[in-house]
Amino acid sequence: MTRHTHSGALPIVLCVLLCAGCIQSSENPDSDGLYLIELAESQTAALDHLGVIIESQNSAINAFNDRDYAACQVLCRRTVAQNEEYASLVGVYAGFVMNTSLSGPDRAYYEIQLSILQAFRRNINQSTFDLNLACEYATDGDNVHSQHHVMRAGEFMKVFHDNIDRFNDNVDARNRESDNFILPVPDPSDPINPPGTADTTDATLSGRTNLSDIPDPYYIDKTNFQNTPDEVQRLLGKGFFTPYACSSFDCSEMAAYIEWKLECHNVTAQIATKDNWEGGYGHAWVIVPLRGGKNLAIEPTISAMEGSLGAEMITYDPKYFVCDHLFEDIYGASEFFGVEEWDWWNKLNLS
Repeated sequence: MTRHTHSGALPIVLCVLLCAGCIQSSENPDSDGLYLIELAESQTAALDHLGVIIESQNSAINAFNDRDYAACQVLCRRTVAQNEEYASLVGVYAGFVMNTSLSGPDRAYYEIQLSILQAFRRNINQSTFDLNLACEYATDGDNVHSQHHVMRAGEFMKVFHDNIDRFNDNVDARNRESDNFILPVPDPSDPINPPGTADTTDATLSGRTNLSDIPDPYYIDKTNFQNTPDEVQRLLGKGFFTPYACSSFDCSEMAAYIEWKLECHNVTAQIATKDNWEGGYGHAWVIVPLRGGKNLAIEPTISAMEGSLGAEMITYDPKYFVCDHLFEDIYGASEFFGVEEWDWWNKLNLS
């Protein structure tokens, strides 16, 4: 489809979010216990990163309002990547919520605040997704679909802003020693199709990747493990026996398989990618957030070398903790790069 600049008037209903810096954090735990201190610090880290996301989202909205759709889409991709990093920080916070000895109002407070932090991620993901689609349709001169997705983005941004208010209200309630905490705002209802158009939830029409090729169920619960280096090494075993094959069974399929295996053993793992790795090629690997807030990385292609073991795939090299995209599951990675980039299940023989 030929792309051209949209010249017609497009009503804009998005307002730039001005909430950066207005999110309160409850940083004073009731006890001096290490876990409570780490819990408060992890909450602050997530909120600080949320401020970075808001800045990118504001810039994307400004670019859309200026009809610089290419710039808007670049900023949308940046927002998505930052949101994946935010998800990993929320995951650390969630671990402390589950592992810290809390009871009564304290447990209710932290669990409700966790649900709001998780809602932030959903709100940002959906608003960014719709804003990106609005850019695509506006570039093609399709005002009807563009405005439809602008309105959808606006709905999720409003919920996001309302959830910030609820988060702050809960902080205020706790400071008053009240237990009247508020749950997150429900997500907006499913999209309503523009008049006279086909179902925009269809994967082909909406531009979303068709995920039906991913096996269902994909993640299978198995024996419980914890996020420690020893457990990761144990699960990696002897590494891969299927040989590395460029563009067929390479770093992306290998990383996806490792993430799947770890997640199926209840070890949290994310798929990391960088567009310009050593030598100028794209690369994929796995990052595992460890208990205590540290991380390890897994270089999947090391195991392709003869005589290597899975343990040699583990690395703490700083370069592996700088990435362009960080996906918490196969669905996010497939939405961004396509299912065929990760489909190890079609190329790896499992006994």
